[in-house]
Amino acid sequence: MDRNLSVVCVLLLSLNLLVASCNGSSMGITQNATFDQLLVRPTQFNGRTVSVEGFYFHGFEVIVLCERLDYSGYASGHLIPVGEKIWIEGSIPPDVYDNLYQQEMMDPIEYFGKIRITGKFEHGGKYGHLDAYTCQIIPDKVKLLPWSPPR
Repeated sequence: MDRNLSVVCVLLLSLNLLVASCNGSSMGITQNATFDQLLVRPTQFNGRTVSVEGFYFHGFEVIVLCERLDYSGYASGHLIPVGEKIWIEGSIPPDVYDNLYQQEMMDPIEYFGKIRITGKFEHGGKYGHLDAYTCQIIPDKVKLLPWSPPR
C-alpha cells in the first residue's frame, strides 16, 4: 500500500512540474514572442516571462515598447512611437539607458533605441500614464540592439 502511494505521489509531482513548465510561470521559463503575438493573443502570455524585440521610447509621460518610430511632423527629424505600444513598468539598466539615442527637439530630452526586453508580461488591467495602455512589461533584462534612426 505504501509503495502505491509513493508511486502516485511521484506521478502527481511530475504532472505538476510538467504543467508549471508549460505555463512558463513558476519555473523561470522565458517565452520568445513577437510584438504581434503579444498583442493578438495577450491572455496566452499574461503573467509569463516573455522576451520580445521592439523600440524603446522614453519621453514626457511615455515609457513604452513600440512597433516602430516615425517622424512626428512637429519638429524636423523628431521621432515618436507609433503603432501598438506596451507600457514598460520600471526602469531599464543604466548601461542600456545611457547608450540610447537622444533628442531634445521637444522638452524634455527623449531617449529611444531598439531593444530586446525580457520580463513579466501583464494584460487585463489598465497600465501606464492615465491608464492608457492595455498591457505592460516589467523588465528583468534589457539588451540594446544595433539600429540607426532613419534619416
